[in-house]
Amino acid sequence: MIHKKYLLFLICCGFVMIYLTLPYNTLASQEKLVIAHRGASGYLPEHTLESAVLAFAMKADFLELDVVMTRDGHLIVMHDLTLNATTNVDEIFPGRSGTNGKYLTMEFSLAEIKNLRVHERSNKRGSGPAFKGRFPYESLLFEVPTLEEMLQLVNGFKQSHGRVMGLYIEIKGAEIHRQYNLDPAKKLLAILEGYDYREASDPIWIQSFDAEVLKTMRQKHKTRLKLLQLIGENRWRLSATDFDYLKTEVGLNEVAGYADGIGPWMNHVVTGKNISGDLKLTGIVTMAHHLNLKVHLYTLRADRLPDYAETFEDLLHIFFNLVQVDGIFTDFPDRAVKYLEKTSLH
Repeated sequence: MIHKKYLLFLICCGFVMIYLTLPYNTLASQEKLVIAHRGASGYLPEHTLESAVLAFAMKADFLELDVVMTRDGHLIVMHDLTLNATTNVDEIFPGRSGTNGKYLTMEFSLAEIKNLRVHERSNKRGSGPAFKGRFPYESLLFEVPTLEEMLQLVNGFKQSHGRVMGLYIEIKGAEIHRQYNLDPAKKLLAILEGYDYREASDPIWIQSFDAEVLKTMRQKHKTRLKLLQLIGENRWRLSATDFDYLKTEVGLNEVAGYADGIGPWMNHVVTGKNISGDLKLTGIVTMAHHLNLKVHLYTLRADRLPDYAETFEDLLHIFFNLVQVDGIFTDFPDRAVKYLEKTSLH
């Protein structure tokens, strides 16, 4: 009887073979970017090697990865600063959580994290999946990858298939890392240099919600890699950065001094429809473009549409054609790629 993990591997291989037989350019178009949000996360658990494989097969231009650090200084691919929402940590390491019931990545070694299994993201109550109808929530077939494993995977694709899939890496929680004497930004640059990512022309973006992290990378570490300022809401308390300020013309002008683009939340760009049924636009994309900043918007999901879009393709039309963003983060890269190919934008 075939072990469940190998059965999954065979299924993934089937998906990949189907997609790889379809024609596409050696390097995907830079006109409108499709960024696979945490991999092909609409189909497989986020931030797994398998999800990255599927994103490549689906012809994503870039693979988005979030990185956090382990106690012993390794960068792992994980969206949260804690292990609760996407792993079985409470089963493997009962009693290791903090007073608030959270398992911080910085309190575990890489060897310990490799004992965990990744599942679909939990809802905020931790009582089931965050998204209905995605990969079975009960499945524990996947491991937590390191950044270096992802880099080796992408380099392997380049060698074996001849197509480059870029990397879009977010540094998470620099402030809390400092409390553990860890510096994820410095570690990230060192690893990337070892894999020959050094120039602005390289297929890589580094993003952060923390403006000070990006300024340090540009001004202190003198990186020439492309940087993107993510824009959130102040109430999210992601960093000390004032996002209300960054959304102004003066704030964006400051961003242009240390970054190459912005990553606004979709609600920062379109706020709904007016009484006549017309879209209400904020103007942030136009302001950014006047400053030669690229705009890569997050996060478009086919299973969580805003009320101003009837279908996922309608949502893509709004942001690619009407708003004119330069790229989108999406859990469903295949559908975005097909839309752009159909409309001759890709």
